[in-house]
Amino acid sequence: MTDLVQIVVSAATVGSVLGLVALGYNLVFSATRIVNFAQGTMLVVAGYTAYALTREGVPIWAAFVLTVLLSAAFGAVVELVAIRPLGRFDPTRNVGWVLTTFAVTLVSIDLVRLAVDAEPHPLPDLAGSILGWEQSTVAGVPITATDVAIVVGAVVMMLLIEGLHRRTTAGRAFRAVAQDRQTAALMGINPSAVVLTTFAVAGALAGVGAVLLAPKLFVRLDNGEILGVQAFVAAVLGGLGSTRGAVVGGYLIALTSAVVRTVQIGDSTFVKWEPLVVFAVFMLVLVFRPNGIFGRPDIEKA
Repeated sequence: MTDLVQIVVSAATVGSVLGLVALGYNLVFSATRIVNFAQGTMLVVAGYTAYALTREGVPIWAAFVLTVLLSAAFGAVVELVAIRPLGRFDPTRNVGWVLTTFAVTLVSIDLVRLAVDAEPHPLPDLAGSILGWEQSTVAGVPITATDVAIVVGAVVMMLLIEGLHRRTTAGRAFRAVAQDRQTAALMGINPSAVVLTTFAVAGALAGVGAVLLAPKLFVRLDNGEILGVQAFVAAVLGGLGSTRGAVVGGYLIALTSAVVRTVQIGDSTFVKWEPLVVFAVFMLVLVFRPNGIFGRPDIEKA
């Protein structure tokens, strides 16, 4: 019973964090057909921003709001320096954006190291308690208010972005730009503004994820690499461009990892096999669903 509860709690919390980062990948891809490989680095920059603010005495809730706003600004800067200079291009043919987004990752990590430091740091719990409730224990496994905040935050963000895409004029503009920039421009949509907005929202999502995650995983420079890669796998698994696919993919990856870490036969554990099993599940799903669980193939009309 303890192992089962531990698997559920781990899958829910880790999957929610991966889902938040994967949402950033999918949001940008849905409007641009570009994979922003700096998304994981946005999480690192946001985490160290929040730490720097709290170090100066800013309350965690105020630091959270400021971090989300500054992360949105950083997302916009990524678009301006890594994508905008490439001009008008077909992302399926001109893959210069791969190099430029990776370059932003390298430069950003060095700037964080110089501006703050390279040490891991904790952050205060954003949700120390919920209506006075701080923690409960189920089958010996602690469940905290932070765990609940992470899961609720991921689900709420997914629902908000899903509603934005499906029920608002801005969402229709995003889809129009993704399908045909030139036609969208003729219809009065500003493609450059739409793309800038998607990068800003992706940055804001990284800010939310960083502050929610920090009390459990600390603020670390390698979070971008670890969570960035796992979230990218989750985004592809769920279907690039699909909002719900990002979250479902995150939960599936986290559930697989939690099960592998928990399984024990005799004195042997399978922790070292975790990456192999995760990628095996990833490949298996893509064999039967090449576009991901919720992804749809692009249909080109002659």
